[in-house]
Amino acid sequence: MKIALICTEKQPVPAVRGGAVETLVDLLIQDNERNPMAALDIYSIDDPAARLQSEGIRHTRFFFIKKNDPFHFIRCMMNRVFNKYHISIYSDMFLHRTIRLLEKHHYDWIIVENRPKFIKSLRRHLGSKVRIALHLHNDTLNKGCYEASSIVLLCDRVLSVSSFINNRVQTAASEQDKWKARVLYNRIDHALFRPSFDNRFSNRIREQCGIPENRPVVLYYGRLNIEKGVLELIKAFTRARKVKPSLYLVLLGSYTYKKEQKKIQEALDLLPKDSYSLMNYISHVELPAYLSVADMVALPSLCNEAFGLTIAESMMLGKAIITTDAGAIPELIGTGTGTGLVVQTGNSIGPRLTDALLRCAARPDLRNRLGANARKTALQRFRANGYLKELLEKLN
Repeated sequence: MKIALICTEKQPVPAVRGGAVETLVDLLIQDNERNPMAALDIYSIDDPAARLQSEGIRHTRFFFIKKNDPFHFIRCMMNRVFNKYHISIYSDMFLHRTIRLLEKHHYDWIIVENRPKFIKSLRRHLGSKVRIALHLHNDTLNKGCYEASSIVLLCDRVLSVSSFINNRVQTAASEQDKWKARVLYNRIDHALFRPSFDNRFSNRIREQCGIPENRPVVLYYGRLNIEKGVLELIKAFTRARKVKPSLYLVLLGSYTYKKEQKKIQEALDLLPKDSYSLMNYISHVELPAYLSVADMVALPSLCNEAFGLTIAESMMLGKAIITTDAGAIPELIGTGTGTGLVVQTGNSIGPRLTDALLRCAARPDLRNRLGANARKTALQRFRANGYLKELLEKLN
């Protein structure tokens, strides 16, 4: 089967600059390297490091597309105006150059990674006979999207990363198009995210983070903003420390908004300096080593998560997870499976989160049981092997 996979205009593939979507595309490529099932063509923005890394990949062909555009600012302004007034026109130089290349080839499927706005241009230029699938990673195709129904109409399949997103797509689609919507869970590099029993790694990271010995570690990683529950976590941690002063908080990530940075920093300033560490961006390859020091991973998102990749990664590492019931999170953790503590969002989230932190801190047996169950579930549902096979099955 010949497949063209159109990546986003933000980051290159191979994922030498990071990016959640790009990392997942890498897993598809690696899966095809282990067990070739498709002739993959990847359309990515140009990047010297990505070009270099692609040279070692045998079963995938790469088309690197220049992103430079002297009219980029004007295009962005026009796209905002078109979107504001519900005009179905979208202009992007990466997309334009990709279409010109696609017109020279024949594919069984063209898969668009997380860019619903690309669909209409692709269909207009490539015609009705080309089979196009949208691989959706965010909640952008729902009843609140004015062109959702028309985009689904033009797709032959819409693959969503969770049942939560799949349901949102189906509510926006017409009755005759609902069947196109399928669920394709994200996968995790289980070779990278595996529990480590080498204390040298943990000791090095503890030293880097300034974590004193014999302190139970609560770890958060991801974007440092309010909708991810970071502020609620800091407040809950502050309350929990009054009961268990030995608790230590590690925050891995970078700030998204200046105003929110100020609020979060003000909350951190109320804590003793020796009770927390704030680390900036950590590369994806380094993450497992940092996560290894955590006694519990707290990811208390307040927004409706499309999937929750950080949760799936923590599960794969066998960590006790404290999280919320937002979006797709409950379907990852499961109900009644003992894979994590799920806290209800809402007005009482603060006390509930504090209670969950204290429960985990006080009971090593609970942490071990949650972590073991989480690892088992993740290996069954999220391991990288078979990712491409399932994708091909969902296209049928």
